[in-house]
Amino acid sequence: MQGQDLYVRSLGVHLPEPVSTAQAVAEGRLDAEDVADGELTGVRVAGDVPAPELAVRAARQLFERIGADPSVVDLILYASVWHQGPDGWGPQSYVQRHLGGEALAVELRHGCTGVFSGLQLAAGFLRGNPRSSDALLLGAENFGTPLIDRWRATGGGMLVGDGASALLLGKEPGFARLLWVDCVAVPELEAMHRSGEPMFPPGATIGRRLDFSERNQHFLKHEGEQMRPLLMKAHQDLYDRWTAATGLGVEDVTFLSYMNTSRTTIEKRLLPLLGLPAERTTWEVGRDIGHLGVSDQLVALDRLLCDGRLKPGDHYLMYGLGPGMTVAGAMFEITGVPSWTR
Repeated sequence: MQGQDLYVRSLGVHLPEPVSTAQAVAEGRLDAEDVADGELTGVRVAGDVPAPELAVRAARQLFERIGADPSVVDLILYASVWHQGPDGWGPQSYVQRHLGGEALAVELRHGCTGVFSGLQLAAGFLRGNPRSSDALLLGAENFGTPLIDRWRATGGGMLVGDGASALLLGKEPGFARLLWVDCVAVPELEAMHRSGEPMFPPGATIGRRLDFSERNQHFLKHEGEQMRPLLMKAHQDLYDRWTAATGLGVEDVTFLSYMNTSRTTIEKRLLPLLGLPAERTTWEVGRDIGHLGVSDQLVALDRLLCDGRLKPGDHYLMYGLGPGMTVAGAMFEITGVPSWTR
């Protein structure tokens, strides 16, 4: 999906305080060798603050930054990957209750690529509804529950952190223009994130802990030979789509943002595909944050803007990977300096 008619009008972020990897190692929660190569320094931990409350805080910051009322929103898309609250209940309605308004509010479950599918859906909604002006995208997680170990569950140089992000996408010009967003599905690899575990009854209903590291190892042992060529093709397809849609190339990318993971993972798995140096990525932003589910790329965008490292004319490219599997990307052109950073 491409176009020149939709803008990012505001951003909001809420991050709790960090807990260092040094502390985790000292407490026996993490092995020192698991962070030595990746240069990770910590994760954010929200304690007992529910994820939807983190989302409310991020959304409030978003509206306060531009002095707008939440009533301007015609669509709320709440993306998440982990349990948000009581089963049978919707976190998007909690946010809506605290913000106000009567917009269509929907929860998205698209793994760590929820922000990308959210952008696609929001763009289609706004373009298809002439009277609608703005869509609010939210993402929030609190992984501090008994069924996941934030220090060991993912493996491969990735630690899990808590936090929330909010983005206001609208028709009125903002500080960034959405140039392109797309997702490439690789359904042949859907078993990667469930391998070795029965589908029924669902693990969470019987108290089974989530361990992606264990599942991934099982998948690599039984079906792993197809993973690399399929992912390489998906990444190439995504690259071809964004260059064709925008007319831009790697040389035009000011910063590339990926999921918060180790520098080693970034340099081995992603950068060789694009030919970018690590210095033009945002990996260092996530060193003391951890992987936030859907929020990594928006938190990095917020940090770059607040630090003055993105200026009008720059291009911000986001990449993501999620169960399914899905490879996703989005590109923005910075068109102005946000008022809250001046």
